[in-house]
Amino acid sequence: MLRIDGRPVPRLFVEAGLEAGHAVPLADAQHHYLARVMRLKQGDAVALFNGRDGEWLAHLDGGGAVARRCLRDQGLEPDIWLVFAPMKKDRLRFLVEKATELGVSALVPAMTEHTSAPAPRIAKLRDWAIEAAEQCGRLSVPDCSAPQAMAAILETWDEARCLILCDETGGGKPAMAVFARGAQAPAALLVGPEGGFSGGERDLIGQVPVSVAVGLGPRILRAETAAVAALAYWQAAQGDARLNPAVARDIKDP
Repeated sequence: MLRIDGRPVPRLFVEAGLEAGHAVPLADAQHHYLARVMRLKQGDAVALFNGRDGEWLAHLDGGGAVARRCLRDQGLEPDIWLVFAPMKKDRLRFLVEKATELGVSALVPAMTEHTSAPAPRIAKLRDWAIEAAEQCGRLSVPDCSAPQAMAAILETWDEARCLILCDETGGGKPAMAVFARGAQAPAALLVGPEGGFSGGERDLIGQVPVSVAVGLGPRILRAETAAVAALAYWQAAQGDARLNPAVARDIKDP
């Protein structure tokens, strides 16, 4: 985490544009967090990002913060979606947090025939994703789509995006072998529910010309574990896992 004189500098996601001297409004929840949890006062430093303008050093001023200077420029990130069947709350939150930390660009809930959990609220998914992005240091927040039926997602699939099925039946080739040869971005990982996809859904997946089935090893993984493993494998082979963490410009003198 960024530090000035040994003190932690909180990171906040904001919707407003960021540029030098620009006053950025903060939400009530952000004010509460800064004042009551972080014990910050007027003039103290925060780091702001919005997914477009990089990361900026700012200082608390009145009801918001004033951006001072850019710490990190906005860069390109791998375009990798996660299409997943919703699950129970605690496991769903874990999935959203870890997928965000692993750099997923979009979260796409798919209601399958064997999905037992209720459809998640987009606002809750986005709240979890924002919190994870603030904590892990990334400069963007993944898009969060409204839940759709699995069939509807497949019927309108963009063939410019590779669809990677995480196949728990053993019918797929080893993921790392597949990723080493291709499955470049834009791509999407598809993880099914605990009961697996129905026969009809598997037929629809197979009818997508750009679909490929991969296996994640000899053990049967829970859905959230499979998603994390698949994302890590893909990022290692085709994404940004080989890059060093981005370092902010010197902020010793704010």
